[in-house]
Amino acid sequence: MHTLLNILHKPPLLSIRTALTICFILIGLGMANAQEGLAVNNIFQQYGHSKGCKMVVMRNTKLRGFHLIIYKSLTYPDKYAADIKTHLNTDRRAAKKIREVIDNGSIASGYYMMPPHANGINRYVLFSHTSKGKGAVIYIEGDLSPEDIMTICYTKRGW
Repeated sequence: MHTLLNILHKPPLLSIRTALTICFILIGLGMANAQEGLAVNNIFQQYGHSKGCKMVVMRNTKLRGFHLIIYKSLTYPDKYAADIKTHLNTDRRAAKKIREVIDNGSIASGYYMMPPHANGINRYVLFSHTSKGKGAVIYIEGDLSPEDIMTICYTKRGW
């Protein structure tokens, strides 16, 4: 055991270990700040652990055959809807592409294609608010086109 510790502390292995540690830290910071600069980030931080809300976070996953770097969803009760709508409107102003469904004069659901992340990966904010007083917000990051988002959202599931 003592010999193994001496080997790990030799200069070449020490520098490799240090480089790997720095890489892991940078990768972790990049994933943690994926939504940085978007108002949807505030929604997840503020309501992710609130009573009546449910948050799901997945990294490097597949959804209906599409690889997603990050998938975050939040379902919430009506009492948070007004504040969440304010945050969504902030992201709407910065969106590159907007798709919305209007029901009785109000935005009921849709998605916003946000400016790509610095590394060129696309970012989407999807949302829905039902007449039954519940809502959902989803953040997706990955190499997806707007057509891929429509496929994910509107393709019937075969059970």
